[in-house]
Amino acid sequence: MRSTGVAAAAVLIAGALGLPSQAQAATGCESLAVPAGFGITCQSVTTPPFQPNLRDVAMTSTAIYQPAGGTPEISPVIRSFTIRIYLPDQYSATAAPYKSLYLLNGGGDNFDSYTVKGDIVSILKNGQDPYQVIAVMPTGGMTGWYSDWPGRADGFFAPKWETFHINQLIPWVDANYNTVKTRDGRAIAGISMGGLGALKYAAAHPGVFGTAGALSPGTELRKRAAQGIISNGSWASGAAITYLDAANGKFKINKYDENGVLVLDQDEQLLYRLDQIFGPHVVVPPNGTMETIYDWPQANPMRLAEQGRYAPYNQQLALYAGGCEELATAPTGTTPADPACGYDIDATEPGDPQKEVEGEPMLGAYVDVLDKKLTAQGIVHRYCYGTGGHEWDDWQANLKDFLAYAYNRPAVGACVQP
Repeated sequence: MRSTGVAAAAVLIAGALGLPSQAQAATGCESLAVPAGFGITCQSVTTPPFQPNLRDVAMTSTAIYQPAGGTPEISPVIRSFTIRIYLPDQYSATAAPYKSLYLLNGGGDNFDSYTVKGDIVSILKNGQDPYQVIAVMPTGGMTGWYSDWPGRADGFFAPKWETFHINQLIPWVDANYNTVKTRDGRAIAGISMGGLGALKYAAAHPGVFGTAGALSPGTELRKRAAQGIISNGSWASGAAITYLDAANGKFKINKYDENGVLVLDQDEQLLYRLDQIFGPHVVVPPNGTMETIYDWPQANPMRLAEQGRYAPYNQQLALYAGGCEELATAPTGTTPADPACGYDIDATEPGDPQKEVEGEPMLGAYVDVLDKKLTAQGIVHRYCYGTGGHEWDDWQANLKDFLAYAYNRPAVGACVQP
């Protein structure tokens, strides 16, 4: 019994670290054409038990992590982590190239979230009509925010998530798997923090992705509550990839005074933390209010939309949001977002605690604003909203709808849209 317990503990620890365990069947990096290249070094390729369509690739990347601001207090600085890849049934390296789908995790999640929580394998298999798609599920860190951090964690190191995903992982996948190697062959989607990441990457790299989907995404960094979520995550987990990392104070982001004493002013901490992740903030000119508004426009999907950066995704962009207070009983697809849905951005601003709204209703209210901005620019897109929460049961339905939209299949499920 003791040896069994030790083995089980080893498996759990390996899983927490994102490392392959002995319970998995190894195939090895030798099966890959380019195991080391583009800044990535493969360490192992394994197939999880009872999941023949999946490959877990343990790897290192020169982008995760890099020294920043001093001598790194973790050793080695470059860390091992895992990505997960879905290969369709009868995948063949000599068949017609497959389209690829990059799925970005939300805050607090990891590379396995889409399979463990989202049942993406069943969704991709799609009964008798499977999607012939290679799905890539990389880690984006627990609270990495899909950014090349210009600042650092407390331990003098920083992740370069955008560099890893765009400049390293995509060419590495294209070199090792039979993919369509053009923007028309690549789609990207994400949930929550990953939804912001998908919108951020799509705007920054229109030559890389042809289709984008954002599920319950963060869309407005000028929103104080959104800034608070990012700041709190930076304190809780910072640059961490796993929960074990998050328990290590060196991965967190905190501001200290010249004497090394933790700064107690939380407004000062908030700006410092977001600046470490996104770069220097800007002050938004007053607009009839006394409150100072801060922004990180280079990472803010709402500002990117205002700049017309989503025009390349005409008819290839999908937005999903929950949190509606109520929906009219009109047929699906005919109900306008206002006033049938109870979205109200005024209720999401700090003020009367009886009126203030956060969580999925807040996210949905701003997705609704983003939808209107895109519509005003003539960018045709799919927008689905509903009463769902910030949870996987609802995201599974959204993922099914997005796949049908992205790959020109008949719409599935209910999608209330303008």
